[in-house]
Amino acid sequence: MTIRRVLSSDVDPADYLDGANQAFGHWGDEQTFAWAFRGGEIVFLDDERGRPVSASGINYRTLVDGTSIAIISGAWTSPVARGTGAFARLIEATHLAARERHATTISFGRMDNVSRRRVEDAGAQTTATFYCRSLPQGEPEAPPASLDHLDPGSYTFPSSISYAPEEWRRQFLERPHATIECVGRPGEWAAIIERAADFDRVHAVSDETALPLLAARAHAEGRRLFWFALTPPSLPCEWTDGFLSTFPPTDVIAWRLQNGDRM
Repeated sequence: MTIRRVLSSDVDPADYLDGANQAFGHWGDEQTFAWAFRGGEIVFLDDERGRPVSASGINYRTLVDGTSIAIISGAWTSPVARGTGAFARLIEATHLAARERHATTISFGRMDNVSRRRVEDAGAQTTATFYCRSLPQGEPEAPPASLDHLDPGSYTFPSSISYAPEEWRRQFLERPHATIECVGRPGEWAAIIERAADFDRVHAVSDETALPLLAARAHAEGRRLFWFALTPPSLPCEWTDGFLSTFPPTDVIAWRLQNGDRM
């Protein structure tokens, strides 16, 4: 089998989507592909007939301190290639791409996922993260207001990733097939929420002390609140243990990441 690296703009989306939708149930369509991998690359592992049997995206970002990062995104392996070391080869190819850009490779995942062991085997350091789900809350005393025409310059959404204003809007507000709401207390705090059938997903919040109010709002409407955290949550909740990997190993204690930063 052969590794192939292609700019996402030069990829036939079907080459990635067919395997991704089989692996994840429903990963997305061409619009999702264009949003998820804009400006990035796709690493394919092809069989002897040139057909993709495994693939992963590489998304490039810059931290506020000027550090370049390469995010392993949407990796999948077809059933016929499982157990062959396919993901390890994708990781190796991503490390090579990152070194070409003097970038640190990072990835996100669940702690119990086999991908954690593979990135650790490849030399990465893993740091615990938390995928949080709210428990029942009381009625919100004063529900947050809708915020129209949210300007990222009006509120500070803590993140170690640097975005130009238009890129920030694409990342957080222009997600394909997503119902995005901007809510908050004008002049105090704001949150970007994706409303789904069972959850309100917090993609960004300017002040984490607003999470209980957002959770109460979600439960009052028959949903739960989901948010991502790099530190153990202070709000009582259920959570799934996750990880953030870095290669070369990197001290991420000072990093701040929003759920919407993840790819």
